[in-house]
Amino acid sequence: MLVPPQVVQWVKRHYPKPQVDPEWLSACYQWVVEELHLNPSEDFKRITSNIESQLLQSDLSNSMLANTGFPRNVLDLNNQRLTGPAILVEVISIMEIGQSAFSLQNVRQTRLDRADLAGLGEDNGEDEGPVPNYPRSMLEFELSDGTICLKGMEYRRLPDFQLGVTPLGAKVSKSFHHMFLSSFSFA
Repeated sequence: MLVPPQVVQWVKRHYPKPQVDPEWLSACYQWVVEELHLNPSEDFKRITSNIESQLLQSDLSNSMLANTGFPRNVLDLNNQRLTGPAILVEVISIMEIGQSAFSLQNVRQTRLDRADLAGLGEDNGEDEGPVPNYPRSMLEFELSDGTICLKGMEYRRLPDFQLGVTPLGAKVSKSFHHMFLSSFSFA
């Protein structure tokens, strides 16, 4: 099924880097229109909203064209900030590097214990309080544009990211002005 030009333009305008794979977009468009019984001439907003939802839930290595995200010279930018237009990336890993492994392990164990107790369904009248958050100092990330994976760390706090809360695979479409690229590898 041919994707209407206005849908292609909408996708390019909202997600310019990396470029959405035309085959993926065609299959996604067809699925959205057929599965949700949408009329292409009347339901533009619903179609683009559903395409966006599918894109943000996809693995970028499947939905994006290779080598159209990070700049071509990204391998020469070791230990530098990456600037420029926003690039859609997904979070491959998050690690707290400013706290001791011991304190992180203690919080992890407490969280696991609370989850186990919650699964028992027994209420003995004792409230252990909220599940503790991981201590927060500095996060290290592995981010991918679908082709290249970069490791970086925040040098200013990124409040939208939290260890144990932010799911792997979460998408980010912002410039990397608050992230320091420290190393990289090919996906």
